[in-house]
Amino acid sequence: MNSSSLTVEESVSELTMVFKLTCLVVLVFGFTQSAVLPSVQKCKLGDSACLTPAFQKMMPIFMVGISENKVDVLDPMDMDDLAFELAGLQFTLKGGILRGLKNSVVDNVDWDTKKKNFAVNFHLDVAVKGHYTAAGRILILPITGDGQLKLKLKNLAIKLVIYYDIVKNVGGKDIIKPKKYKIDFEVKDSAHYHLSNLFNGNKQLSEAMLTFLNDNGKQIADEFGGPMMDLAARTIFKNVKNYFEAMPIEEITSA
Repeated sequence: MNSSSLTVEESVSELTMVFKLTCLVVLVFGFTQSAVLPSVQKCKLGDSACLTPAFQKMMPIFMVGISENKVDVLDPMDMDDLAFELAGLQFTLKGGILRGLKNSVVDNVDWDTKKKNFAVNFHLDVAVKGHYTAAGRILILPITGDGQLKLKLKNLAIKLVIYYDIVKNVGGKDIIKPKKYKIDFEVKDSAHYHLSNLFNGNKQLSEAMLTFLNDNGKQIADEFGGPMMDLAARTIFKNVKNYFEAMPIEEITSA
């Protein structure tokens, strides 16, 4: 009885392991196939009606990384350290993490083959957290702080324009070589800020400052958000450059 029971248990264990391995293979294969699918949809570069949904399909896959094309994980994005002085404010952010890019909604893609640039208009909700320091003034109020930042931007509209050249790769095939970018942004709905340890932990001053920041969230984002947006755009641009330089034009466009 004991020997028979042990054999059944071993058989069940073996079947369970086979089932798990089968599921793993299916998941990996399915993800690989889904990562390739957007590249299969080829568009003429001037065809916005085709490019817009193609970019939309590619967006969530691109933002979680494509290692074979040297595309890093961009959601969540580990941000480089940031430091700037702007309009009376000295600000730093270290250990910043940005989330939300994979949920971007592509509104339009406009590709100009004569001027050799393409503009991607998209919007998203984004969240940033990290360790901040602040000193100086924000609009009309003085501020000082050293603590944790949590920032949420709702319906952030972005226009990213990328300028490129057409060059030959080592195999003699034409590739798109991005060379610079321009970014414009606008917070359409709201911006919400939380900063710990403002004014050395003074509760009354902290609460007053946070109320001021959130009552004027969109204006503050417009005036002081540029360096942070540019930092994120620079990281995105580097990975867009890697992606296009790894893909001959003939593989991503139709005649």
